[in-house]
Amino acid sequence: MRRSLAFLFAVTVAVGLTACGGSATVEQFGRADAEQISKMVQEFAAAYNAKDVEKIGTYFAGNASLMPANRSTLNGVDAIKGFYKERVTTEGATDLAVAMQSVQGHGPLAYYAGTFTLNLKPEGGTEHRDRGKVIWILRKLGPQWKFEYQIMSSDLPPVVPAEPAPAAK
Repeated sequence: MRRSLAFLFAVTVAVGLTACGGSATVEQFGRADAEQISKMVQEFAAAYNAKDVEKIGTYFAGNASLMPANRSTLNGVDAIKGFYKERVTTEGATDLAVAMQSVQGHGPLAYYAGTFTLNLKPEGGTEHRDRGKVIWILRKLGPQWKFEYQIMSSDLPPVVPAEPAPAAK
């Protein structure tokens, strides 16, 4: 009888400890997280304006997706870096400015909502200014926040390249 009570007590304690220890505490999203994300966005814009595609890539989680305006979704850091390389070279993107509207989160997930402006100076093309909106979803991986999704929407219609002049006969 004593053995069965001791066994029952041991099982009860083990189940209780497992139940308590098995649930991970979720860190709350706080002011420090919002400040870290805001700083990261400003550093991202600085890397963009410096045309530092390698640095830009460090702000993304490995499985990140980019949903640029008027284009297909890109998945993975290499594809995202390819987009930004084309953007800052071929398309001549400069002067990116991002203005925050809201940073909110819960636990390891957050979103950044804002607006952007930038200049596009394609080689041999017409310079124009773009503006629009962003929703960026971030995940805290260890001590750092990383972009998991970047969604951008231009307020302007897409620029359609001019038709080539007909060949002279």
